[in-house]
Amino acid sequence: MLTSLYSQRALIWAFANRDFATRYRSSVLGWAWSLIQPLATLIVFAAVFSIVFRIQAPPLGSGNGTSYAAFLFTGIVTWNLFSGLLNLSMTQLKSNGELLKKVQFPAWAPILGASIVQLIQVLLEMIVLVAMFLFLRNVGWTWILALPILLGAMLFAQGIGLMLSILNARFGDVQYIVAVVLGALYFLTPVLYPLSLVEGQSEALAWVIKLNPMTWYVEGMHDVMYSLVAPNWLVLLALVGGGFLTFWIGLAVFDRSSEDIGELL
Repeated sequence: MLTSLYSQRALIWAFANRDFATRYRSSVLGWAWSLIQPLATLIVFAAVFSIVFRIQAPPLGSGNGTSYAAFLFTGIVTWNLFSGLLNLSMTQLKSNGELLKKVQFPAWAPILGASIVQLIQVLLEMIVLVAMFLFLRNVGWTWILALPILLGAMLFAQGIGLMLSILNARFGDVQYIVAVVLGALYFLTPVLYPLSLVEGQSEALAWVIKLNPMTWYVEGMHDVMYSLVAPNWLVLLALVGGGFLTFWIGLAVFDRSSEDIGELL
């Protein structure tokens, strides 16, 4: 399957170029919206949770005080990678249904092509995040560990997205169910609050949050980007290995289940 992915790389890039050209085609601001949306969310959430609910972020790894906005945006970037890939992957089969009926090509090609475009958006968000930490003078060698953590999160999301795309093609209610689940999962992931805050108030809820795989990816990013602390190497290996395993399983399930996808669409 991995050999097939490599051999079809030109087709994947063709779908990526198509989606890249059309994502903000009718918009005046174009790709600026890819930054405006997360920054608007950052401003609103930072105001509400730091001023109204008075949530305190942990100390910066550099020792230069704290920054709830930087803590929040680190979590938002990681979550957007996961939720963006998941939602895009899930809907691509239906979006390309007419094409799949007329032309024979691997059904995962448009899914992976759209995912590349989503990764470009996350890259832009990461540039803003790095600039924020540079401004705060919160810099450390642990930043390089953000790459394997984000890679693991990307593979994890893509694997689940591939499996959900098949389910969504067969049962149209799946995308609405996933939207509800993602909404709940967002608040069960330590994006808006530090995990230590929950551990100090409810051990039961803390265990529920720790059972959420995205908690470990978000916490890993908080460690290496915000706290400038290297996570345990076993945890880092689990994040990358778990992501790759999920992607491989998702691709295998998709490959076996998509043979008659043209008829379903």
